[in-house]
Amino acid sequence: MGLVSKQGQEDDDGELGEIRITGFGPLDDPEPDAVFIDLATWGPSARAALDERFHLLEAPHAWDGSTLVVPEPSVAWIQRVIEQVEDERTMALDEDSDQIAYDLAGWDDHHRAALEARLRDDLIPFDIADDELVVLEIDEVRVDEAIDAVLQPDAVAADPSAVPAGSTGGEARTEIMGELFVAADRLVHDPDDREGRRTIAEGAAEALTHAPPYGMDRTWWKELGDRLDAFVRLLDGGVPAELQDNAIIQSATALRDDLRPYV
Repeated sequence: MGLVSKQGQEDDDGELGEIRITGFGPLDDPEPDAVFIDLATWGPSARAALDERFHLLEAPHAWDGSTLVVPEPSVAWIQRVIEQVEDERTMALDEDSDQIAYDLAGWDDHHRAALEARLRDDLIPFDIADDELVVLEIDEVRVDEAIDAVLQPDAVAADPSAVPAGSTGGEARTEIMGELFVAADRLVHDPDDREGRRTIAEGAAEALTHAPPYGMDRTWWKELGDRLDAFVRLLDGGVPAELQDNAIIQSATALRDDLRPYV
C-alpha cells in the first residue's frame, strides 16, 4: 500500500504543495489531523480507479499530486478501501502470462463502464490505461464476447447460442468444484467410471484456461489445474495398465480431499 505520514511532513523538495479537494465531505481547511498516504507507486489509471471508489463511497479525501490526504479519524476505513482496490488490481493481470491489447479509442464513458462491469462480472482479468484495454491472451474469446455484448446487446440477446458453452462465469467455475468432487468420489469407487473421467477432463480445461472463482486463491486454483492436468494424463494411460486402477484411486482420493472444504 502507500506510505503513511502525518500532516506537516515535507516532501523531497521541502514543500507540501497545494492540496486539491476532490472527495465528498471535503476536508476542513486547514485540517489539523490530516494523514498523508504516498501513492507514487500507483500509476495514473490506478489512482483514478481509487478516486472513483472514494467518490462512490463518499469518502472524504484530497489529492496532493500522487499523495492522498485523508482526515485521521477515517484512516483505517480509507486504508481498507485502498487494500481492496489494490487487491482487485493485483488480481487483474498476471504479468508473466501472454497479453493482448484492444484499442478503445472512440468508446464513450457509458460503453467503457459497461465493458468494465461485464469483464468484472465474468471474472476476466484486465487493465485499462488511457485508450488501451489489456487482457490475458487466453481470455481473448471471452473478451470478444463481452465487447459484442456491450456494442450489440440486441444481437447477443436474440441469439443465445452465440455464446459458447465454455464461456462460463464465476458462478459456474464455483459449481465445477462441486462436480469435480463428485467425479473424484465416483472414481474412488470405480476407476473405470466414464462420467467421472469426462468431468475430470472438462474440469481440467476449465481450471487451466480461466481465472479462479471470486475470492479463490489464484495460486491454489493454478495448482488445482496442474493436478487435474496430471490426472487427465493418468486417465489416458500415463502408467502401466496393471498399476492404473490403484493410481487412479489414489489420485481421486487426494483430489476429493482437496476439494472437500470448497463444496
